[in-house]
Amino acid sequence: MNKTGWKVTAIIFIILFTLGTLFIIWAWDYGTDLIEKENECVYNICDSEEYDAYIFDDIESICYCYKNNEIVYQEYIR
Repeated sequence: MNKTGWKVTAIIFIILFTLGTLFIIWAWDYGTDLIEKENECVYNICDSEEYDAYIFDDIESICYCYKNNEIVYQEYIR
């Protein structure tokens, strides 16, 4: 291996470490955002006694509240 081989390897590892760190930060932020939205669905929207269950659709960001296996109320969460 020549004298610059270790420099190229070091640069590649620095880039890979940076990309890995950025991915972990993005995944953490995305996950906590989903948890916050689902908590809003559970505690603020479908908290009433008139609803039996809820489903939070994380793709469309819609909270569905159910009563007797029918959608009674739905709300878009920003």
